Formats: sequence, structure tokens, C-alpha cells
Amino acid sequence: VGLIGEYGVSAPIVKEGKVVGFYDSWPAKRKFPVDMAGFAVNVEYLLKYPNATMPFRAGYEEDRFLRSLGITLDMIEPKADSCTQVLVWHTQTNKKPPPVLKIESSVDSSLRDLLQQVSYMGMASISNSNGLAGIG
Repeated sequence: VGLIGEYGVSAPIVKEGKVVGFYDSWPAKRKFPVDMAGFAVNVEYLLKYPNATMPFRAGYEEDRFLRSLGITLDMIEPKADSCTQVLVWHTQTNKKPPPVLKIESSVDSSLRDLLQQVSYMGMASISNSNGLAGIG
């Protein structure tokens, strides 16, 4: 999801075709630090959990919903070219300067390609030495 949070982007991190974590500026001890616009649930799977809930607690709705469905990292099917593309954006009415995102040269996951795309689109700059440090 683009144009979201302090990093300007929120996405799963994929390594060797599997989701291994998440890149989000507000992980807040959430198992699934994702935005509602950044995932989908198969309806057939959803129907197997008629008691699934999405309890309201600001910032935790998605995490609690996915937990109530018994979702685990290995069940997540990465989309958008292994989560290297931004296909959905939040809209904002205020203009913020694009963030500088720090990514270490040793990162070997989808995160490097995603941040390069975000930089190319002008949504952020990337640096090996300074900026906002994310999970990667």
C-alpha cells in the first residue's frame, strides 16, 4: 500500500517466494502489520470461520481479523510480483515531503525491489547510510 504511514509504503517482505515479515512504519506488536487495502481473503476460506471477528481497536482491526481466521505467515500468497509493486494507494489531502528510507545493501528480499520502485515513483528516496530504518 503506497502513501501510507511514515515510510510512505507498507508491504509484506518476501524471500524465496514466501512472506517472512512486514515492512510498516507502525508494527505496534501486531502479528500482521498490514493495511486493509493490502490483502484479500478467499471467500471459501472465510466461510470456514463463521465466528471470525474484526474487533474495533484503532490500528488493530486487520491484525485481529487475520488472527481470528487462524492465518499464519506460511499461508499468505504474495501477489504484485512477490510484493515488489505498489498497486493500491491511500489518498491524502496534505502534502508531506517524501521520506528517506534506509535499506542496508545486504537485504536479500522483495523489500529492495519494492523500495526501488517507490523511489522511482517519487514516493520516497532510498539510502544505504541514512534515513528511516525499517524492518528488512
